[in-house]
Amino acid sequence: MTKTIGVLGGGQLGKMLFEAGSPLNINFTFLEKSEDCPASLVCSNQVVGSLQDAIKINSLAKKADVLTYEIEHVNVEALEQLEREGKLIFPKPSVLSIIQDKGFQKQYYADSEVSTLDFTLATRDSLSEEVSTWGDDKFVLKHRKGGYDGKGVQLLNKQSFSSLLAANSSSLTSEHGYVIEKLAQEAIEVSVIVAVAQDGSSVTYPPCEMVFNPRSNLMDYLIAPSSLSLEINDNCEALALKAVKGFNSPGLFAVELFVEASGGIFVNEIAPRPHNSGHHTIESCYTSQYEQLNRILLGQPLGSTALVKPAATCNIVGPQDINGSYELANLDEALQIEGVYIHMYGKTTTSPDRKLGHFTVLADTRAAVVEKMESVKNLLTIKSI
Repeated sequence: MTKTIGVLGGGQLGKMLFEAGSPLNINFTFLEKSEDCPASLVCSNQVVGSLQDAIKINSLAKKADVLTYEIEHVNVEALEQLEREGKLIFPKPSVLSIIQDKGFQKQYYADSEVSTLDFTLATRDSLSEEVSTWGDDKFVLKHRKGGYDGKGVQLLNKQSFSSLLAANSSSLTSEHGYVIEKLAQEAIEVSVIVAVAQDGSSVTYPPCEMVFNPRSNLMDYLIAPSSLSLEINDNCEALALKAVKGFNSPGLFAVELFVEASGGIFVNEIAPRPHNSGHHTIESCYTSQYEQLNRILLGQPLGSTALVKPAATCNIVGPQDINGSYELANLDEALQIEGVYIHMYGKTTTSPDRKLGHFTVLADTRAAVVEKMESVKNLLTIKSI
């Protein structure tokens, strides 16, 4: 009997999860408040409603054999109740309750002896004092809840913080409190995707190197394999696996790490779902992150994570000066280049920094991948229509 996977969220990650399951005719049902969400372009089975609505989540659960989520901002209490009633949910709601709160997340790393950058927690009332007594002039300020895609994360120094405080800046407003974190020193940011099957077996994907836009804090592009040594790559995979094993949960996890020039490796954050840093696996690995999650949800064996070819993935995001309808310019020219794969998410309007799609390039060497990515990046632009 064919099982049905229920997904909380119908964005581009859900769309790609469906596409990975389509060759095996896997059934999906999505919960999303927007009827024209990206997943609706490929799957007609949808429960329309909020990801916070327990009634809608229960409706999704009745239509599915197993549940997962493609975004962290969902009603975890409703999922915990469903799990108590016997519904399979992966990753487990207990993981989500940690991940949703960056303060709990950092404390989890500390309690699990997982290497992470020094931090302290603050409330609105204690924030000013905590910053004034923080040892370094520069620091990272994170909202404990609600942030995503670079939002709710600021790189500050004590003077810029004081200016924001004096101006009563909304960027400092958080009812759930803050994490004050040490700034990584001369660091390369890498991601390791970890897959844990229902039987407890696990695999890791080769670390990829990420480059972020300094203004938006969004990932600009990634390159796989990373430029790090084999030893450091192995250490990154081992640390990522240790961080995930403590959850004691099946699932797919993207572990973001800092690798400092001095050799220190620190876990930054974990996403318990398919991730931007794993998009390249669709073309570059024997088993994509999306196929891997489908295997996990259905209790199937884990697939090979080996890299078939070096790859780079670049986000296609809305420019700063365009809002509304858009088109992707120079598409035909880009498609004439060998080893270029373009994924548009089906979003009908653009706005500044909105993720509209991505492209992946493959080549025989890392240097050739970088050169090809730059060529395609210069070609593909978002134009207003």
